[in-house]
Parts: sequence; structure tokens; C-alpha cells
Amino acid sequence: MKSFFGRQEESSSCGVGFIASRLNTPSYDILEQGLQALSCMEHRGACAFDGISGDGAGIMTDIPFKLLGYEKHKVAVASIFSPRQSSRRRQALKVFEDTFQFFGLQVLSYREVPINPEVLGTLADENLPAILHAVIERPQHCSTGFSFDRLLYEARQLLRTKMREQGFVREFFFTSLSSKTIIYKGMLRSADLGKFYLDLQNPDYRTRFTLFHRRFSTNTRTSWDKAQPFRVIGHNGEINTIAGNRSWAYSREKNLGVRRDELLTHEGLSDSGNLNEMVEALRFRSSMPDLEDILALMVPPFGKATPFYEFWSRAMEPWDGPAFITFSDGRTIGARLDRNGFRPCRWSYTPTTFYLSSEAGTFSIEERDIKEKGTLRAGTGIMMDLGSGAIFFRDPRESVHHWDVKFDSRLWTLPTSPVSSHDHHLEKQKLFLYSKEEIDKILIPMTATGKEPIGSMGDTASLAVLSTLPRSFFDFFYHDFAQVTNPPLDFLREEIVTDLSVYLGRKPNIFKPKQLIPLPPAYRLDSPILNLEQLAYLRTQMRHRPDMETRTATLEIDMSFPREFGEIGFRQCLERAGRLAVEAAKNHYNILILSDRRANHKNPPIPSLLMLRSVVEALNKSGNRLKMSVVVDSGEVRTTHQVAALIGFGATAICPWLALQLAGYSKHSKLAKISCDERQANLIHSLEQGLLKIMSKSGIAVVRSYQSSKLFTALGLG
Repeated sequence: MKSFFGRQEESSSCGVGFIASRLNTPSYDILEQGLQALSCMEHRGACAFDGISGDGAGIMTDIPFKLLGYEKHKVAVASIFSPRQSSRRRQALKVFEDTFQFFGLQVLSYREVPINPEVLGTLADENLPAILHAVIERPQHCSTGFSFDRLLYEARQLLRTKMREQGFVREFFFTSLSSKTIIYKGMLRSADLGKFYLDLQNPDYRTRFTLFHRRFSTNTRTSWDKAQPFRVIGHNGEINTIAGNRSWAYSREKNLGVRRDELLTHEGLSDSGNLNEMVEALRFRSSMPDLEDILALMVPPFGKATPFYEFWSRAMEPWDGPAFITFSDGRTIGARLDRNGFRPCRWSYTPTTFYLSSEAGTFSIEERDIKEKGTLRAGTGIMMDLGSGAIFFRDPRESVHHWDVKFDSRLWTLPTSPVSSHDHHLEKQKLFLYSKEEIDKILIPMTATGKEPIGSMGDTASLAVLSTLPRSFFDFFYHDFAQVTNPPLDFLREEIVTDLSVYLGRKPNIFKPKQLIPLPPAYRLDSPILNLEQLAYLRTQMRHRPDMETRTATLEIDMSFPREFGEIGFRQCLERAGRLAVEAAKNHYNILILSDRRANHKNPPIPSLLMLRSVVEALNKSGNRLKMSVVVDSGEVRTTHQVAALIGFGATAICPWLALQLAGYSKHSKLAKISCDERQANLIHSLEQGLLKIMSKSGIAVVRSYQSSKLFTALGLG
């Protein structure tokens, strides 16, 4: 089960901001003001037992070419954390040089960054890496700064693989690698950063901007590489959806056929680090060079989808959570706030300077000099052109590049088909372990009122692994909830930010432009829970492959196994389902239905969650996960926990067919005055509300980001 259900989780929370010249004038004063503002952020960080080793503090600035003795536009600078042991450092640098030389990137010189280790605490000093600058010559064929930075990115990605092959795991780390920007950071207190890096005391260090960050680690282990800012962004908050985001990133990685860790580092990196990696990947791999656009589609606003956001949501799920993100590529600088607005962001500007921070009072500004000030609202951003000083509070869809573009998301409403009376199988309640108490206390009240029944707090039943009674496979799984500083949502009061819509069909890979122009058609569902009529329509599609209007093709796989063949037959059916799913994806089917309607005493149902994971794993390993949406059509499903588990482990949509049939055709007295359609709608609504409740406890508002998140702990499974 470990390969099916295993996962990892790390996240963090911090204070962040920036100062930037509006006159395109580099100066040492901008650096000094940035360092002073950073020192005001100390309360947003923490220290180790020695009281000096900080969780992390850092800045991003223009490269100080005068200080380094090189001409602008001619070179890039790599800021590197490398092994301290000289022999191991030589070995790592040799791999670095050879790999970059393969891309035509010549390392001109190395520079040991001047430091004062006396300001470090015990823990920081024990883990102090060797800190180097490597100056890299710009190849003649790189006609633009962007093409140079993209080549550096490609070389760095291959270097990561080469380093791992040589046994260097997290020992050689690029804090920055750019032709425009550089980063100084470490396990320091805010006020100690300028004391530790002697470069920051040199008046020849001139920059147009200083982006600063003070880190507070919540669910991560403090280390030099995890200090922020990262190469492109600084992040205050948590990405609550990170488990689902990582899962979809790995599926994209498999679909592209690239090396492991090529898009996102699989292990040992925080949520902020992965966010930075995805921003870089989108910038250099997807032909979307503008950071403003990238952050907008990764952290979209709430509300009814506009054509711009709906188009991109087909290819990228939200990276959601209480997040305030600053960013810069040396050409622009800006910030974006999450859809909930859970993090503060204050800004102001004078005729000469722009200021932005997560804290009040971080800058010394004369009130009479301020032309305008304010705060960012939920789901909005700001961007400043460092060359012209122009400030934009626009939504990216309103930019000059997008405002008149027609974004066609190619989405259809899922039709319905009538359900005949012979499709009802209420006699299978015992097969799926429905109890009278469960029907009377849970299903009937949900069907009658559209709400989950209220019960006592807690669960007094035995753990499933210790129970002497038959228990559902779902009972072995327990929800993980938000902890520390990543708060849960109140899905009732904050309903406006929630979104249960899903897309049924092929999920385009954002790193394959041909899959976006045009997008593959798909069905848009307002909810991941299908009614009987919607599922009936999908099943009719199996007889007409494909639907030429929507280009959808559906295949159904049976979720039952022959009882007489026992465990061997059980495993055989799981393996067969995985093979069928992969074959179907290769044959251009894009909707897969896992159904147990044909189950009976001789062919009992396979637990739907186990069958789902078998299929999803097979699709992932073969690189076909994005090609198919998986619909679970199960008589086993009747509670919100079961719905959440199936969505969390990879299902796009669910039809709880037996629960819906029981709701629609039960003779129970409490349902006598309610029509069949209303009963079905009530049950679906109660399951939707329950799903939102569970998602909200993890601080997640968008079901597309909850899908495949695996936010569960399994107890009692080998």
C-alpha cells in the first residue's frame, strides 16, 4: 500500500517585502533600506536553541556588476552553497563545470564570498556550506537575456541529475543563477545578514531593488538552502494544496518523459521551494516568460471563471493557501495575494520609490512624500517595470497581451440519459454492507434535508484493524487537517471562495503547447458527484466511440472479482484493471468508469479505493495519467468521508449509485412527500457540503487542488 498511498508534507510561513527604485537608478541606498526593512521582520522568524541561528533571512537584488568587476549583459552569476570539504568541493565543481560546458556555458572564475562567520550561532556554523560565486560567460548565440537565463535553467536541471548520480544530495545548491539577479541568504537573524555578508557593506554594491525575506519554519527543518527568497519568489504563508500540486506535477513529469525531479524536487524541499520550481518551469518550459501571468494562473482569484482563468485552469490547478508571494526576474518586480486574502500586503510609493511589505512600519517614509498607498485585496496582484518605473495593479487578463484575446476553454455541459426501472438494484444493499442503522440515521436524513445529520463529537468505534466486525476499506483511512499557521477555512462563511467544479476528459499538459492550441474538449461539472442520469449518459457513450462533438470516449472497467479464485483472483483483477486503463489511454479513451454494478455474491466488489489507486498508479507509471479522467461508479460509497477519500486519491468524479437509488426509490415514511429528483439532489448536496467541510479542515477551497492530494493517514494497512 505504501506506493499507492504514501506521501510527504513540508510547508512554512514568513515575512516578506521589497523596495524598488522608480527611476531605474541603482544605488547603495536601496540596499540599505532593504536591509533595514528586513531587520524589522525579526519577529516573523525564530531562532534555534543558541538564540542566534535563525530559521533564515535573505535578500534578492540586481547583480552588483561593478563590485564583481564584470560588464553587465556579458555574464551571469551563480551563487552556490557547496560542500566545505575541499576534496568534495573540487569534485562537485568539476561536475558543475563539465555539465555547463556541455551547454556551451563557460565558467570564467570563482569567487569565495567574503563572510564573517563570527555572527553565526552554533547550529548555523555547524551546517555552514562553502559559499561561492561562479561567473559564467554568455554564449554568442544567446541573443537575449531571456535566452541566456533559459539556457542556464536547462543546464541547472541536468546538473541536479548529474550531482545525484555522483552522490551529491542537497550538498550543491544554487541560491541564485541568473544574468540579472543575485541572492544572499542563510540561517541568520534579520539584522545579522548584512554583518555576515561583507559584500552588503560595500558602497559599490548598487541595485535598483531589494526583495527581502525573513523565514519562520512551521513544518520544515531549518537549513541553509531552505532560507528564502528562492531564485524567483519570496513566499509568506503556506500552500495548503501542495500535496495535490506535487502529485499533478509528477504526472506532468511522467507525461513529458523527463527525468525524475525534472519539474519539482520530489523530496527534501518545502512548499515554497516547490512553488518556486513550478514558477521557473512555467517561465522557461511553457513559453510564458511573464511572472505576472504565471503567478496569476497559479494563484487565481475566486469568483465566476472568466475565459482567461477558465482556459488556464484546464491545464493548471490552483496552488492555494494563505499565500503572499513576491517575485522578480530583474526586469519586473511584483507581488500577488491568494484568493482568500489571509496574508497582509501593504504598499505605498513616492515619486522615486515603491515600497511593499507584509508588515506596517518596516520603512522610514515621510508621509508628505507618499503619492498613494493601500493594501492588496484577495486574489489580486501588483507589478512594476524596473526599467520604466510604471506600476500596474491590473489583473493579467487585462494586460495589453490578453485583453482582446479570445480564450476558448472548449467545455461542454454533461448531458443526461433516462434511467429505466430495471437499472435499480436495491437488493444489493447487503452486498455492500449497508446496515439498517446507517440507512435510518445517515442516508434517510441526508436525503430528506440535504444536510449531514448531527451526531456526537469523536468516534468511539474500534479502529478498523482491531474491529471484530466487517469494516469498509475506507475505515482504515483518517483525514489529515491543517496545523500550526496554515488555518482551516470556514466553508460556510467563506463559501464565496470555494469551488467544486471539475473537468471530465483529457487534462492538457501545460508544458506541451500543442495540447493548449486548441484545448482538448471536456465536460465541465459543477460538482464531482454525478447523479444517476449523468452517469447513464456516460455509459451510453461506450457504444458510440468517440462522441465527435465533444471528442470524448468512455471505457468501463468492472470492479468485481471471482470469489472462487480468492486472493489470487483479487490481485489478478487489480493488475488487469491497471493494464486495461493504460491500453485505453493509448487508444484515445479519455474517460474511464470504474463500476461495481455487476457485482454479486459470486463476484463480490473490489474496494473502490483500492481499485482506483491501482488504476491511477498504472496510468502514472506509464505517463498516461493526464490522458484520462477516472469516474468511480460505486455502490460502496454513501458517506462524505468516502467521497473525500476517492477524490483525494485521484478520482475526478463519483457516482454513489446505490445510495442514490436508495434515496430515490426508498419507501421510507420520511421521504413520502419528496419527489425522486429532489431526493437525489438533496443527497448529492449533503455529500457536496460534507466534501467542502473536509477540504476546509485542510485549508483547501478548490476541489481540483484537493484531487490526488492523498491527505490521509492509513492505520492498520501493511
